[in-house]
Amino acid sequence: MEILYITNGFPFPLTSGYLRHYHLLRGLAPRHKVTLLSVVGSGFDPDHRAGLDPYANAIHTFGPAAGDSTLVKLARRAEGLAHTAASGPVDALRSTAATLVASGRFDAAVFSGKRTFPVLDALGALPVVVDLCDATSSRVRGGLRFGTLTQRAGRLFELVEVRRIERSLIRRGDHLVFASGRDRDLLMMGADQSRTTVVSNGVDLEIWTRNSMVLGGSAVVFSGKMDYPPNEHAALHLIEAVMPIVRRSVPDAELFIVGRDPTPRLVAAARSGTTVTGYVDDVRPYLERASVFAAPLHFGAGIQNKVLEAMAMAVPVVASSLAAEGVRAGDGSEAPVAVAEEPAAFAAEVVARLVAAGEGAAPDRAGRVFVERNFTWAENTQRLEGALEAAQSAWAARRRVG
Repeated sequence: MEILYITNGFPFPLTSGYLRHYHLLRGLAPRHKVTLLSVVGSGFDPDHRAGLDPYANAIHTFGPAAGDSTLVKLARRAEGLAHTAASGPVDALRSTAATLVASGRFDAAVFSGKRTFPVLDALGALPVVVDLCDATSSRVRGGLRFGTLTQRAGRLFELVEVRRIERSLIRRGDHLVFASGRDRDLLMMGADQSRTTVVSNGVDLEIWTRNSMVLGGSAVVFSGKMDYPPNEHAALHLIEAVMPIVRRSVPDAELFIVGRDPTPRLVAAARSGTTVTGYVDDVRPYLERASVFAAPLHFGAGIQNKVLEAMAMAVPVVASSLAAEGVRAGDGSEAPVAVAEEPAAFAAEVVARLVAAGEGAAPDRAGRVFVERNFTWAENTQRLEGALEAAQSAWAARRRVG
């Protein structure tokens, strides 16, 4: 096929948060011609294009969006106010997409992004796979329980906008893909799922592998982008509620909060025995020294890449039920992680694994095997190819009826 691939962020470098599209593009490239259209942010470096050049027939970027006013930041959080957040880039992308579609060269499109949803109007003559990825509205709805009154008001505004856009994307897609069955169920809300496919994220198993065959010392690690509200909340919960209980049994237990853009509140909360690293070039050395990966997420959506990466490196995982649901396999099988909710129960699971590591416990091979069996990029690229074929069939059937 010749495929038009549209994203609302450039999928390189892999720290950008768009690694899903990088790996899917890389998987499509050997068998298909792909043209990439991406809105880029203010931190975009034109040299980043080189990371995608081997996998794209052509690359078009639009932006960056100018300005960092309060209104712009709010619009970006809502992920739906495209004309407010990035009017120029989105309109330019829409115009280019319309021109490319009119050329008649393309067989189908993959579309991802809520801020860029107006671009869908330009794809009218093309079969479209809409990658909704995760249930953003569920994450925002969960966040309504947390934060200040002003933050909750902002999240209510987000919820209304994001849900409106999710409905528009679902209506327009000839075929829909989701990162997990949970997200599909949340967004489809009992509707017919025959035009849906779960295309989960994967793990590059050559990269995410450990060198040492023994666990680290008394280190507990949590990683992620730390200005993302679910991650910030989980990190604060670890620092303030879980680790004080852990240290009653393991006084030398260390906590590492690893990831870029920690909020001022998170930095201020760090105390003795806690390190908030900020941006690091490589998370793997922290996972290598960890005896536990802790993921006490209380709200959020999508698949938990951070948990999959820890499991691939055979680090024992303690997770909330929400985080554990985010790494359930496509066939419904549960990940081999310890699940706990309340601080005391969560801390007890962490302590058990720290004590076991101190007594010479081996790395968690079961976690690695689970990832190997269920979360490879090659398998998920094949699922995306199947979705593209299904979109073409649905489009052709619609044309016949029309």
